[in-house]
Parts: sequence; structure tokens; C-alpha cells
Amino acid sequence: MVNKLAFRNAKRSMKDYLIYLITMAAVAALMFAFNSLIFSEDIQSMCTEAMVLGAMLGMITFFIVLIVAWLINYMAGFMLEKRSREFATYLLIGLKKKELSRLYMKENILVGTVALMAGMAVGLLLQQVIMTVFYSVFNETYQLNVQISGWCLLMTVGCYYACYILALWRNKKIFKKMTIAQFIVMDKKNDEIRFGRERLRQWLFILALAYIIFVYVMIFVGCSIWAALLLIAGFIVAVYAMFFGFSAFIVCRVQKRGRWMYRKNRIFLFRQLASKVRTMGFTMGTLTLLLICTLLGSAFAFMFARYQDQAIESSMPFDILIHSPEAGDDFAEEIQVIKSGTDINTQRIYHIYENGSQVMNMYFGTHVTTSMEKHVDAAGNFVPGREYYTWDTYMKLSDYNALRQMTGCAPITLPGHTYALQTKPRIARDFGEDVYNVRLDVDGEMLSLDCVYTDAFSQNGINGADYLIIVPDELCENMTAYYSAYAADIEGEGTGELKNALDEVHRHKHGVLTYDEFEEQYEAGNVTDDEWKDDLLEASGTDEMIVIIADIFVRDVDGSDMRFVVTSITFPLEYIALIFIFVAMTILAVQQLSDSGKYKFRYDVLRKLGVSKKEVDKIIFRQLGMYYLVPALAAVAISSVIAIYAGDQFVKFTGADGSGLFYFVIALLIGAGIYGIYFAAAYIGFRRNVNE
Repeated sequence: MVNKLAFRNAKRSMKDYLIYLITMAAVAALMFAFNSLIFSEDIQSMCTEAMVLGAMLGMITFFIVLIVAWLINYMAGFMLEKRSREFATYLLIGLKKKELSRLYMKENILVGTVALMAGMAVGLLLQQVIMTVFYSVFNETYQLNVQISGWCLLMTVGCYYACYILALWRNKKIFKKMTIAQFIVMDKKNDEIRFGRERLRQWLFILALAYIIFVYVMIFVGCSIWAALLLIAGFIVAVYAMFFGFSAFIVCRVQKRGRWMYRKNRIFLFRQLASKVRTMGFTMGTLTLLLICTLLGSAFAFMFARYQDQAIESSMPFDILIHSPEAGDDFAEEIQVIKSGTDINTQRIYHIYENGSQVMNMYFGTHVTTSMEKHVDAAGNFVPGREYYTWDTYMKLSDYNALRQMTGCAPITLPGHTYALQTKPRIARDFGEDVYNVRLDVDGEMLSLDCVYTDAFSQNGINGADYLIIVPDELCENMTAYYSAYAADIEGEGTGELKNALDEVHRHKHGVLTYDEFEEQYEAGNVTDDEWKDDLLEASGTDEMIVIIADIFVRDVDGSDMRFVVTSITFPLEYIALIFIFVAMTILAVQQLSDSGKYKFRYDVLRKLGVSKKEVDKIIFRQLGMYYLVPALAAVAISSVIAIYAGDQFVKFTGADGSGLFYFVIALLIGAGIYGIYFAAAYIGFRRNVNE
């Protein structure tokens, strides 16, 4: 009997809360599709960094479970409130509280199971879409192949039902405490809204806004990590406080009784909005935070996705590039390894030179934006650090032109008594015209700058750290060779086996342990962590966020690894952004659709007062629009400053294309599209319920 009742009630709930059912199906579909990335054997075989994606998705899943559990808990409590008289009736006819609790839990589990089954079916299609997008990032073609991993199914089902267990456990306690009388009046607890001390409470809204502005100022000024954590905690509290004071702020505006407020239907709309925000202050604050995370997550995902190809091309324009700290290295062992695996089309062994000067280093140390190190001390002396070499770095013109031809660039020429500067695009943006005033004394000859080149040239330590000074060959004859480098253009693609073989030979030649050898020695207690060497470079430049620093580059291998690391950031960010906006929109839509019955009486009164059906529809549209826009506009206003500032800093320190505003607008447009779909569904349903 109870099972039949649970099935009937679940069927009715699926009809009454269809948007909730669709959202839970979408959550299940996204869970399955993204979890399949973790357990895909094809992805694991593609890249050595596959564990990074799994770790990121696993971490994101934890937060998603919490948010989805909050959604289920909210919806369960919301439906409980709407059906409270029904549950009071069950108790009156003899159903025990424990049985009633189990009945309600079964209903929710049935709704969730139907959503899960529908979501898994959609998830199989979504899996193919995500896999296709994933492969396209690596410039590879994905052959449609439905993969159903047992571990993926287990993780998806486990996480999904974990959300329900976390959410429904609280509702179980509610049934134990509630009495029949409490159930009867439960659905009326928010009907009476008392407005008091509004003039005092509106200051909460103003103070919250002031604190948020203060947080913005601190972002620009900078602060310690602990101060930042305190600011974030206060920021979250301020968002909630803003909504608790917002309703009072509206009421105070209404009470001024200005002419503007009495025009058209404004007083009706603002009164409805004030009462709704008053009863849903905490929920509105939570939805705003979810939308902020959605916009920021999407904007940051687009930043990294757009920059990854640019970063790879800038770091690895050569098929193979090798650094050696020995000035006279002939790279014989490395060349032999390459020839054993593939054919070499073009190769070049060359040197980077120094003449004991620091003129260009000093210019870069005082003009190039870097957040990592200070390069000029109080006495005005240059401090190299890890970013720059101790001395200015030079390259022969012939070597430079040979390397440019390997990357598909045209050779250059130098007029008499001049030099060229090879640097990165983002660094060139920091230059003023004064860079052309930097004159260099090379072998007794004063050289002036002819031109600045910003072509991709792998300048994270191998071909200089951020820059190279290009001079005629004869001027390098009396310089000291700083270190050696080798570049090659090979037939076909480089492989992981080739990269590993080169790394082993190169490390052994320079007396450095490979990673596997170091692990063995470390486990045996013969070495410590401090003795491990990632590379033999003395400097690595000022690139941040997306950068590979190594003695050996095999473009196809390292490029794939870098893409995988970036994808491990972008995919989880988009994943959590989609879940968050679905959760927020579901609560907004369900709230309005469920309250449409209450509003029906109010709109009937408006019709009896002579308001036409067309005008009523307009009022409904405005009411829903205001309700939807309150958390949306708050989220846009708050997140825009953070996203634009962070985006501009990202562009500044990485040299990426675009701007913070560009990335934020893209995220905003996508979010607005999803927002519009949910709003349209809520408007159509609300209008139908009111007009019935």
C-alpha cells in the first residue's frame, strides 16, 4: 500500500516539478559524461598527465556533490512545505511518523532514479560530444565509440545517490519533530510578512555594498594570503547581508510614495519583489554566489582554452630543442638517439654568448612586468634570480636566421653598428620608445637597436630567458660561450619513447639521475628531495601560469602534455559552471511556478479592477523578470570586476590575446542563454497557471 502511494506521489511530483526532474537528469548526464573522461583508456594512453585530469575532476566532483545535495535538500523541504496538509492527513488516518518519513524518502528516491536513468541515456550522447571536443583540443579525430566503464558507472551512481542521502537525512529528522498541527500551518508560515525597522535594516544593504567595494580595492592593492582568506569569508557574508537589507531598501523607496512609484503597476511589482526577497534572502544570496562562480569559472576556462595553443607555439616552435650547460657540447649522443628513431630534416648546433655586461638585463629588470622577483636592489645593482641569466645573452646572426628558417620565418639583416632584440610579445608590450635608446658596447663597438622581433622562439631558458641580443657573427668571436643548444626539424612526429630516450642519455651525460633512478636511490635512502634536478638551466624567464621549463623539448610530446594540463583546468571549470547555473535556475523556476497558485488570486483582483489580459501578461513578465534579474544583476556586477581584473592580469603576465572584458562577455553570453531558456520555461508555465 505504502509503495503504491509512494509511486503515485512520485509520479505527481515529476509532473508538478518537471523542471527539477529535467535538471537532475542533466546533472546525472554531466556526471556520467565527465566521469567517463577519468576512466577512459584512450585518454589514459594519450598522455602521461592523465592523472591530472582525474585529480581535478575528482576535486570538482566533491563540490558538485555538496551543491547538488543542497539543491535536493532545498527541493525536498520546499515540496514538504507545499504538501504539509497532505502529510497531516496521512498522520490523522493512522500513518506513523517513521512510515511517513520512509514514504517521502521513497518518493524522492523514485524521482531521482527516473532522472538518473534519463540522464544516463543522455549522458551517453553527451559523452561522445565531450570526447569529440577533447580530441579536437589535441588536433586528433575521435571515432564515435560508446564506452561504458564499470568504474565510471559506479562513481556516477555513487555520487548521485550520495547527494540524496546527504539531503534526505535532514528531512528524516524534520518528520520526527513535526506534529499534525505544525504540518497543517507549515505552508502558511511565509504568508504573513512583517515589515519593521526597515529604515535601520536598509543600512545593511548599503554596508554590504561598501564592504564588497572594499574587497575590490584590496584586490587591486594586494594583501597577504591570510588577509585574503578573511576577505573572502567576509565577502560571502556580505552577499547574504546585501539581500537581507535589499528588501528593506525597496520598502523604504516605496514608502516615500513618489509619483514614479504610482505609475503603471510599479507599486504592485515592487511590493511583490520586496516580500519575496524578504522570505528568500538566504536563498537569493546562495543563488548569487552560485552565479558568481558560474561566470568566473566560465571566464577563466575561456582564458586558458584560448591561450593554450599560443603558449605551446611560443614555448615549442622547434620539433626538438635541447639545452646543454657545456659550451663545447657536440650533442653526438642525442643526435644518435634521434636518428635511431626518425629522420632528421634540418638540425643546428649553436651557442649562446655573454660578454660580462648587464645593460639589457638591467633594462628588462626595470621595465618588464613580473610578479615573482625583484631584479634591482636598493643600490641599483642587477639581481639575476631564477628568471634572468647573470649576464646579457647574445646570439650570432647566422644562428638566428637558421633557427628562424626552421620555424618558417624569413631571415633578417642588420645594418651597420646595430643589433636586433628577440623577445616575447607580452614583453614587447611593456616597452616604450626608450628601448631604442639602449646602446650596447660589444667588443669596443657601440650598437644601437635596429628592430624588436617577437616571433615564437622558445625563450624560457634555452634560447635566452625572455630575450636574446642578435649581433653580427664577428662580434661574438671574442665573447664567452655561455652554453650550447641544439635544434632539429624531424620527419613525422616525436614520440614519448624518443623523449624518454633523449632524457636518459642527456642526464647520464651530465651526471644527473633520471626520475626512475632517483626514485630508486631515494627509496634506498641514498639521496634526498633537495638533490633532485628538474633541469640544468640557470634561468627560465618570467612566463607564468602555463609554462614548461626543461632541458629537452619534443614538441609533439610536450605540447600534448601542456594541452592536457590546460584541459584539466578548462573542462572541470566548465563542468562546475554548468552544474551551478542549472541548480540556481531550477530553484528560481520552481519557486515561481509553485507560487503561481497564490498569485492567481492577486491577478484575478487586477482583472476585476479592469486590467486587460494582455496587460496582466506584461505584469507577469515584469514580475518574473525582476525576480530573475535580482540575483543575476548582483552576480554580474560582483563577478565582472573580479573577472575583468583577473583576465587583464592573465593577459599581462602571459601575453594571451584578448582582454578580461572579452572573456567575461563570452561567459556572460553563454550564461544568459541558459538563463533565458529557464526564464522562458518559467514564464510560460506561470502564465498558464495564472490564466487557468
